[in-house]
Amino acid sequence: MQTIRDVRKNKEETVIPTGFTANGWSSILSHEMKVLFQSMCYVVSQYDSKEEMTKALDGIKGLKGTFAKPKKSMFKSEADLEAYKKLLEKHKAFLERSNYTYPASREEAIQLFEKWGLVLDKGEVWDVPIEPFPDVQDLFVLSDAEKFALNHIKLETLVHPVFSRLVLALHEKDDNTFRMSKAEMKELLKTNDAMLAEVLIKLTPYLQEPIENMLDIPDDQKMEFTVVWERIYEDFLGDQYAQTVQ
Repeated sequence: MQTIRDVRKNKEETVIPTGFTANGWSSILSHEMKVLFQSMCYVVSQYDSKEEMTKALDGIKGLKGTFAKPKKSMFKSEADLEAYKKLLEKHKAFLERSNYTYPASREEAIQLFEKWGLVLDKGEVWDVPIEPFPDVQDLFVLSDAEKFALNHIKLETLVHPVFSRLVLALHEKDDNTFRMSKAEMKELLKTNDAMLAEVLIKLTPYLQEPIENMLDIPDDQKMEFTVVWERIYEDFLGDQYAQTVQ
């Protein structure tokens, strides 16, 4: 197992495990639990005892008032308070469905993290795993719709970085039309057939015309395609940049 304390190189960078998003945790945890997890990632990389880590958590502004009963004074309006309480009830119900009780304190939340494997109790210190990272689908009772949504998030989390590398490589060529084979793309991206297929599917909406029979084309056959850069700019940078970047 690889952990944050294994890979920490300096105290200026906080590592958030990719699995936190890819394996569904950022989708199912409440805001205050996500803030606490990110804070745990920070303190385990900075300090060398639970006492130091706990003191650091006490000083994190984003954790002030977490896991306390929501009060009107904490929100700008009564509507904001009611909306938060309604969302919190949904999170509580989600945990209860799998026989977990929503934490009433930071300490109880950390205990849940330890139970789920998000935080490792190593005696004198806490640590956080990077790889392997726990998967929501192994620990919670989920509906078919929830499983489908989480699988989509996992796939997108894995595909997007590879897709981004392809887009950047193409953009560096300062052109719109390209001729490349799948073999060349796999070498460029250092990836396999399955991942390349997902990347090409993700690329299709940004092409002037789809590549015909894309998935059946032999590895060594050149594919010609034209990228509509404006679509990528709109999705990645927002409409206001579409006319000014390139």
